Amino acid sequence: MRNILIIVSDQLSWKALPVYGGIAETPNIDRIAKGAVAFDKCYTPVPLCMPARASFWSGVYPHETGVLSNFGEYAIPAGLPTIGEVFSQAGYDTVHFGKTHAAGALKSFWCEEEGSLEVEGTQAWPVSKDTKRDRFTAEKSVAYLEKIKDSEKPFFMIADFVNPHDICSWTGENKGVHDDVNPGCPLPPLPPNFEFDDIENRPDAVKYICCSHTRQAQASEWSGESFRHYLAAYYHYIHRVDAEVGLVLDALEKSGKYENTLILFMSDHGDSMACHGKVTKDVDFYEETNRVPFIFNFPEYRNQPTRQEHALTSLLDLFPTLCSYAGIEQPTTLRGENLMPLIKGQGMLDREYIIGQWYSEWNLSISPGRMVRTEGYKYTHYIHDGEELFDLVKDPYETKNVAGHAAYAEQMERHRRLLEDHIERTRDNFKDLHWQELNDDLRWRSHDVGYGKHQGPSVGEVGKGLVRG
Repeated sequence: MRNILIIVSDQLSWKALPVYGGIAETPNIDRIAKGAVAFDKCYTPVPLCMPARASFWSGVYPHETGVLSNFGEYAIPAGLPTIGEVFSQAGYDTVHFGKTHAAGALKSFWCEEEGSLEVEGTQAWPVSKDTKRDRFTAEKSVAYLEKIKDSEKPFFMIADFVNPHDICSWTGENKGVHDDVNPGCPLPPLPPNFEFDDIENRPDAVKYICCSHTRQAQASEWSGESFRHYLAAYYHYIHRVDAEVGLVLDALEKSGKYENTLILFMSDHGDSMACHGKVTKDVDFYEETNRVPFIFNFPEYRNQPTRQEHALTSLLDLFPTLCSYAGIEQPTTLRGENLMPLIKGQGMLDREYIIGQWYSEWNLSISPGRMVRTEGYKYTHYIHDGEELFDLVKDPYETKNVAGHAAYAEQMERHRRLLEDHIERTRDNFKDLHWQELNDDLRWRSHDVGYGKHQGPSVGEVGKGLVRG
């Protein structure tokens, strides 16, 4: 039986990594990518931590787990099978180190209690508990791999890191008008879609992200230069987590288990990376926040060149693919596809579309939405709030919403039908959900359109009484 090591990085957009053409300095993630199968069109079921994790560890959509936001009272249904249960029952030592935030979807894993160790930051790039927790996660992961050197029992191990999520705290530290601190290195350029002239043609949930999302409100007075500092900080926190990944890989090699271990690298969701003038993630279904790394390094194929696969994939494919790889019967509840035939070159993936979902970050501002991603197009629908259609062949940066263009009427009808197909097939209660803004306060969604024109606090700041990431 093969061992399985899953390494998770929180809030890492696919486009940052060199294997996908990005500029982040990630020598250790590059080690995983070498000789691996890297899926370059993989999407999260929801671009938010806890709902995404509850979803991909259980293999079903957020509307089926019932975990719709980061609000702490959610829990998955008691009888819902999880990946930990299935592999534990198959004889694996199922262990987890690091960030949980999964609403019970890690059941049957032995989870190391989360902790932190002191880590030094700099004036330009301070560290919060996120970076400190990663130091602890790496140390405990290494200790486990050292302990099992002589064990014959197969392991299913998750090293679950938080960075580059520390970019959220960095945004709070630099909110509003401020003096940017010189980091002592060149600043990355702004992305091609940092500025776009189509914001009036977006659903209100997207037009006014600055009203619902604390971090976007905090960046509302930033200059373009400040956004370049944001990108530099984001790449720094990626480099930090890459160093922790390296410690785990070194320990795996020293344990003697490397040649018999599948290594899988992934993220729960992405980050805006200054695209569309945005920070972090919230509400939208843009590529930067919803498209994630999904990299399989199989011991059987490590002597082959790195291979990029362009099929539409979802993090929901994780569970059935690993069951197939391990020769374990998968639960009948799973919504994803088994990618092993595609990986082995034994067939194509028969899939017309991928679904993404959104409800709320903290149950304060509620903007239910769905994404339908097909080959070449992306369609979104927000309850009582409008639709988007992006022609990703002609407009890969999503700068023009063509939902109202006569030339795209046929594609609009097609994607609406696909959404209806998903709703019927999965019993999605999307149409029964309702939009809600906290107290319907006139400060929100009332200023002139444009994130730089935001006024006052966000819903999150007023509703929670504190800033959250």
